[in-house]
Amino acid sequence: MELDKPDKYTLEYLERKLDNLSKLVDINRIVNSTLDIAKLLTIIMETIKDIMLTEASTLLLYDEETNDLVFKVALGEAGKELTEKYRVRLGQGIAGWVAENRKALYINDVYSDKRFDPNFDRITGFKSKSILCSPLLFKGKLIGVIQAINPLGRAVFNDDDTALFNAFADQAVLAVQNAILFQNALEEGRIKYELKAASSIQKSLLPVINQKINNIKIAARFVSAREVGGEFYDIFQFNNDSIGIAIGDIHTRGIPGALYASIISGVVKALSRIIGRSPVKLLKYVNEVIKDNCEFISNVSLFYGVISCKEKDIQFVNAGVAYPIIVRNGVARYLKFEIKSIWEETIWPKRIRVKLEKDDIFIIITDGIVNIKDRGAKHLGLKRIMDFLSNEKKSPEDIVDSLIRLADDFADGLEKREDISVIAFEVE
Repeated sequence: MELDKPDKYTLEYLERKLDNLSKLVDINRIVNSTLDIAKLLTIIMETIKDIMLTEASTLLLYDEETNDLVFKVALGEAGKELTEKYRVRLGQGIAGWVAENRKALYINDVYSDKRFDPNFDRITGFKSKSILCSPLLFKGKLIGVIQAINPLGRAVFNDDDTALFNAFADQAVLAVQNAILFQNALEEGRIKYELKAASSIQKSLLPVINQKINNIKIAARFVSAREVGGEFYDIFQFNNDSIGIAIGDIHTRGIPGALYASIISGVVKALSRIIGRSPVKLLKYVNEVIKDNCEFISNVSLFYGVISCKEKDIQFVNAGVAYPIIVRNGVARYLKFEIKSIWEETIWPKRIRVKLEKDDIFIIITDGIVNIKDRGAKHLGLKRIMDFLSNEKKSPEDIVDSLIRLADDFADGLEKREDISVIAFEVE
């Protein structure tokens, strides 16, 4: 018998889901409000207790040198007794099991589970009853684990709690990683810290991608401009039947641009877990988040699409400066369905659906490659790019690399003034 299993057709359940979504949106702004690692860890612990409504919370960071998990912060009745005092081996206790297996876990009677380690309860006098634990994973790399302990006002955790906690973990780990990168940059030298920190944050938002998901091959690359900007992109896999693609630009440079991109990227990631299969809803909710919580961000461009592996189609909305292009039978076509930015609330872009055929190549580029100039001050332009793509019969990875080489050759050694992001995928 499953305990506390909600009836998904009750008004109470739907209201709780809406409330959880609102919490996720708000905490993204909170956890990205500082790059001070000590303050950030405290904020994360306080936020766990608030969003999960629990008696206590813990955060353990992974120490690569010793292969241990280290208690950095603990709130609740255990309080200061756990702050930066204890280490846990991988595989030890619930936290060690979650870290070793890289997946979330909740146990509603911890003393009846052989994975539970009661040593900390004995030392501190704190009584653990139910524990929900999730790994902090950054691009597959273990950063640490977070735990919510003893739910308030109810006896147990459930699957909905796990989904909410995992969504929070996705946002928290990005903030922790950014803070770690920033602290490392500060240690390297005060003079160059701003550029290094911004560049590190930006690169974390723009990973090199070359993978196959079901029957879709997908690749992505990024080339930084002379001054760090605010571009980001991400790939989201929904089970094994669909893939989400986001590519955005904050249109702000330096540290602010990198941080703002991190915030909006986190918002998109959190929303993708809940409404990720609906491009129009996601775009509208991102716009509401920015208006209500991020007044310091003045302009955002965002392309968001969902590829169906089964139906072999893509549905997308495009608000801003991304250029979606499809190459079919050796002919490149620009799919011009967009508005200038997500701030144009009165002219919302429609959801576009494109049926994909075998060997189609779908490419999304940002305006940085279109606007690149040669030594004669001429732009590369969309037409040259389209002509180039019409003659290319390559894999997504080769298409991405060849477009970047095209930009480099056209610039002929001149510095790039705008970031360049390219994503390409192919249906097999």
